Amino acid sequence: MKLRCVHNSIRIRIKKSELAELDKEGIITETVSFGGATMFAYTLAIDALRDEVNAEYMDNLLAVHIPLVQAQKWITTNEVGIEVHKQLDNGEQLHILIEKDFPCVDRADEDKSDTFTELATKKPDVC
Repeated sequence: MKLRCVHNSIRIRIKKSELAELDKEGIITETVSFGGATMFAYTLAIDALRDEVNAEYMDNLLAVHIPLVQAQKWITTNEVGIEVHKQLDNGEQLHILIEKDFPCVDRADEDKSDTFTELATKKPDVC
């Protein structure tokens, strides 16, 4: 799972095997260790109790939640991504984009076997 953060924007890209794990387990997690006990973690989780995509940050964990029905549709179709603009209390917006990972076209030596190559050549369904 890849994470990119830019001002008020979170973008998560997941590979085929990670999508299968998300479908089976309901959650996928990545960690970044900074040595000692210092660690940053981020998760993508399916949540049957939520009715909209949401992101929360607490105790060095960034958790992004997808409602069950929306997750099932995304996992089982050619839908490439889920995108929301969440209104924040301070008047700003948080842009959340969750995508199936495509192969990089400019990295010939990259292992593309776990990416969504078949979707990269098609016009994406609704994001």
